[in-house]
Amino acid sequence: MKPIALDQFKEYTFLSSLSVTADKTQLYFIRTRVNMEKNGYEQQLMTMNTTEKKAVPAGDWKERVSYTIIGNDVFLLDKDPENKTTHTLVKKKTDAGEETVLTVPLGIGRILDFDKNHYLVNAQTNRACPDYHALSEEEKKAYDQSVEDNKDYIVFDEYPFVFNGAGVINGNRNSLFLVNKKTGAAKKIVPDTFDVGSFEIIKGKLIFVANDFTTFKTKWDKIYSYNARTHAVEEIYGERMQIHRVFEQDGKIYVKGTFGKDWGEMEAGKIYELKNGQMVLRADTEYSMYNSIATDCHYGRTKGFDHVDGVNYFVTTDRDRGVLLKLNQGSFEKVINLSGSVDDFAFGPESIFIIGTLKQDLQEIYEVIDNKAKKLTSFNTKTLRGCYVSKPERLTVDRAIPVDGWVMKPIDYDPSRKYPVILDIHGGPKAAYSDVFYHEMQYWAGQGYFVMYCNPRGSDGKGNQYADLRHQWGGIDYSDIMAFVDTVLAKYPAIDEERMGVTGGSYGGYMTNWIIGQTDRFKAAATQRSISNWISEVGVSDYGIDFPIEQEFGDVYNCAAELWGMSPLKFANNAVTPTLFIHSTEDYRCPVPEALQLYTALTCRGVETRMVLFKGENHELSRSGKPLHRIRRLSEITTWMDKHLKNTEE
Repeated sequence: MKPIALDQFKEYTFLSSLSVTADKTQLYFIRTRVNMEKNGYEQQLMTMNTTEKKAVPAGDWKERVSYTIIGNDVFLLDKDPENKTTHTLVKKKTDAGEETVLTVPLGIGRILDFDKNHYLVNAQTNRACPDYHALSEEEKKAYDQSVEDNKDYIVFDEYPFVFNGAGVINGNRNSLFLVNKKTGAAKKIVPDTFDVGSFEIIKGKLIFVANDFTTFKTKWDKIYSYNARTHAVEEIYGERMQIHRVFEQDGKIYVKGTFGKDWGEMEAGKIYELKNGQMVLRADTEYSMYNSIATDCHYGRTKGFDHVDGVNYFVTTDRDRGVLLKLNQGSFEKVINLSGSVDDFAFGPESIFIIGTLKQDLQEIYEVIDNKAKKLTSFNTKTLRGCYVSKPERLTVDRAIPVDGWVMKPIDYDPSRKYPVILDIHGGPKAAYSDVFYHEMQYWAGQGYFVMYCNPRGSDGKGNQYADLRHQWGGIDYSDIMAFVDTVLAKYPAIDEERMGVTGGSYGGYMTNWIIGQTDRFKAAATQRSISNWISEVGVSDYGIDFPIEQEFGDVYNCAAELWGMSPLKFANNAVTPTLFIHSTEDYRCPVPEALQLYTALTCRGVETRMVLFKGENHELSRSGKPLHRIRRLSEITTWMDKHLKNTEE
């Protein structure tokens, strides 16, 4: 069998945005592929009849596809190429092709059917000109010219001011609009300072979550209602709470959120009914209610919630699986619980259709009946045919709370030989590894490496106590990882413990930085999009002040001692491990100075180092970066590991 190639991901198909028409006869989804000529990605809308179950194209390949279903109608949301202000054309799919319905002067995020005359749309505005959509063409030209005249200046007057993947967001707000179905005219229905989150139409009334701020956005939201007759916005819940979602249950307003009283601000949200202005607990759960299964083989949006035939369904992480839950009265029932990950879902007449990353297969469409999955597509079958795909072997470390992990054997494994090994650490930290296909790990296995990875404390899928890292970063998580490494070495004597490498991104990059300051047992390290100094990270990251708040420091504005104690840079003088730094110039989650500080400290001390910065990339480099950049990234890491972990005997 041949090994997985470095650039083989360019042959993969990525699936997303699975939806079904109201009559449940027609599925739609988006498939994405790599376009090497443009060094990017392209997408195509696909459809599948729920009876015939054959996927066929429903449109041409485009740089980006966005759509929504209202009833049995499918609307494509296309940006107007002639309009610099990212206005959106809404088109309706018909048997004859595409029919232009109306032009909306907004960049549409989500669109719902509000009443017989209006759509409800969320779109981004900016406080500098919140009513841009309502300006005349002449007024728009004048405003656009003023923006052009001031393009060399960036002004901040609020916090947060940047966001990863979006750049400068100062003044940006998610707003709600009513759009006339005949004319496309848009009327903003929320105040200019509102930043809207979740919203739903419940018993004909608009209920939405919003954060109202002018200079500083806190973590706490409020819930509002909108009266379509009077156009009045009314606050219906304003207590201190993180509100993740509002939805309908039996005609009542339900809320997923947390007060953060038991396990801090990272506590999983519980299910409440908003009744008479009070939150009444209806389901005490520790599920995160989002899919945190890590992989580098996804692209595009998927949903984690849907309301189907009066029942609410959630995708969440349960230990090391992405599962589908149904909310019953006061509890959750697992509807789909398969080895791997339910990435997206839609209900047919008698079964559930999912986008699944199951076992060691790449994404496909499956039909699920009674928790048994039947594969309906074969987009990715050929690309893995004849390739060595290492099957992860599960290993659980017996601790107070057991730590789950996996080991992948190298190609042509011979137990009489000695092999190098790479420890890979996930981001988050509230993410989770599983046995799903992971391109970079499969590539390393094909290059003759053992690969080991685990879910230490801080990871998702095991409840609040396991995920709780308050005041313990670099403590219990480091202990779990080292215990896992020791267990792997004891079970797999073919691993050469003198040739171990460590890598990881984001939290995994933080932990890589931490590890090299605590031990010299790893002979090579590749730290990616990492954090080295929490004091500076809190001041410049888009995550910023949320960190000391979540850590529950006594004074979140005077906590330098606590932050420094959790910073890898504090232990830089202990480090001797040759270290490669991978970072992106537009990473606002873990900005470039986080890598530069530790790089400088190690280099000045004579530790072998190398830094590779990727221009124009952000925190998502390894997952959705430009294809050539993804290839260079993986090549840099592998070359670094080869240099320090492979010997002449191989």
